[in-house]
Amino acid sequence: MVQRFPITLTQLTYFTECAKTLNMTAASMELHVAQSAVSTAITQLEKSLGAALFIRQHSKGLILTPAGSTLLHDSQRLFGVLNDTIDSIRTDQSEVHGRITIACFKTLAPFLLPRMLGGLRTQHPDLEVLVVEGDHEECLAALRGGRAELAITYDLSSEAGIDNTVVGEFRPHVIVHAKHPLAGRKQVPLAKLAADPFVLLDLPSSSDYFLGLLREAGIEPNLRYRSSSYETVRSMVATGLGYSILNQRPQISETYAGSRTVTIEISDPVPSLRVEVSSLTQVRRSARARAAELAVREVLMPSKKL
Repeated sequence: MVQRFPITLTQLTYFTECAKTLNMTAASMELHVAQSAVSTAITQLEKSLGAALFIRQHSKGLILTPAGSTLLHDSQRLFGVLNDTIDSIRTDQSEVHGRITIACFKTLAPFLLPRMLGGLRTQHPDLEVLVVEGDHEECLAALRGGRAELAITYDLSSEAGIDNTVVGEFRPHVIVHAKHPLAGRKQVPLAKLAADPFVLLDLPSSSDYFLGLLREAGIEPNLRYRSSSYETVRSMVATGLGYSILNQRPQISETYAGSRTVTIEISDPVPSLRVEVSSLTQVRRSARARAAELAVREVLMPSKKL
């Protein structure tokens, strides 16, 4: 149930100024509002509380009642707490410290997070970063549910209420096993692989992207195997079970299985996957979030050339 209060901060502000000056005319001048507005606010406040706060003396000003003294004491304490909170939030917008939780797309995480976290630790040692990994929907769900302040995902869908900033992009490429007939080629049209078994990186939303690349090229994929694990897909390809299409490029060609994959550029005009940093539209990005976004940009900057 929503908690509602019978009084407002404006009424309390007017009351405390009257209690300080003990004169409505002086209070209205200090507040830069009409005296009638101050008088009305005090009357409404007394009506809501069911108690007189001042004894009004014509031409002699105001006298606080016991109820007024109690309210003044508690109002000053309330305003002190509120001012501390406001100052803390304003500081939070300009200084990088505290804790931030970031949701990251699971296939991006091993390529991006270590260097991003290392950069943040060096530049902002007082910042604690927690990470949640998941697929595209899981990352956005963490954002919407308040479990993450920032999400790092691919540009796979757009949603109302979420603010997205593009920070990099990755062009897709083909991987085949080391003894594949096309392994010596620098680039290849997707049609050359139409008859080969296809190994799909099967994650929500991203699987549609990979299958869409082939169908846009006029190919109905010979889908033979699928996995939600990036490394499992690479290992399947390396052992000769088929080819795959990926966006991220490891620095090594060996897989967990010990066999190697070979990367081949796609000669067809294929769309790149853009990397986005996302946050809730109605929440202003804190200094922590802005620092994290900058760290992502610094990591991905060289990748824009791919």
